Amino acid sequence: MEYKKQVELGHLRPWSFSKVQKAKKCQYEFFFRYVEKLEPKERADFLILGSGVHYVLENALNRVLKEGKPLRKELLFEYAEDFKKEEPLADVNSIKTFFPNIVKFVNGQLRRIENTSFVASEIELAVDSSFSTVDYSSRNVFLRGKLDFLFSNGDTLYIIDHKTNRSWEFNNKIKTQLRWYALLASAKFPQFNRFALEVHNVRYGTIKRIIFTKRDLEAFKVKLIPLIEVIERDFIGKGFSELQPQPSEFNCRWCEYRDVCPIYRE
Repeated sequence: MEYKKQVELGHLRPWSFSKVQKAKKCQYEFFFRYVEKLEPKERADFLILGSGVHYVLENALNRVLKEGKPLRKELLFEYAEDFKKEEPLADVNSIKTFFPNIVKFVNGQLRRIENTSFVASEIELAVDSSFSTVDYSSRNVFLRGKLDFLFSNGDTLYIIDHKTNRSWEFNNKIKTQLRWYALLASAKFPQFNRFALEVHNVRYGTIKRIIFTKRDLEAFKVKLIPLIEVIERDFIGKGFSELQPQPSEFNCRWCEYRDVCPIYRE
């Protein structure tokens, strides 16, 4: 199949952390997803599972925040079945294995936020190129992200990101994603001086934390902007034939566009 579109700035922006990662991973996959906007014909089981667990956890947390009462496990079954209606390929039994850790986490957060002045769930944040906050869907968004759960304690804003990874590793990629979220939060909530980022691994019921100051985030921004500028220069104005794929066992194994990729079909 011949692809005639050229990459424009509007295909690249707004940038999310995952979008940057895809741009660095393989230019072909990026083109299929964000330029041609092809709907994947296949989706990895672990991605569906992760979406299902997030759906159940998000709804459970919002319910508890609204009612101020401990979570009842029966509700989780309802949320899992609701997700199954939206995603027929979802395995409800696999989602159910996460229920004990979901109950433990949600009820634990209810105790943590008893005396907080600010709490929010599933919040969308965005900034323009001058790092001023803008509406998430506005045309001039430069960076954006969705934060799973936030609450304050004094001058510290806690930001919790849910993961379903099998790996226990707290690696640099995860830490960079947390910096991305903290950078967006610092623009939206300048009253906080510290940002405590916590990774909640729902599979194992563990939480790992890293704390950033405003100085840390300013240093991250200084490094991030040139990185994105390089990516944009590598893409803008190029057609599909001018892009560089990065085939590898790992990249191709989890790619959702193997059925249309000329490299994989070879």
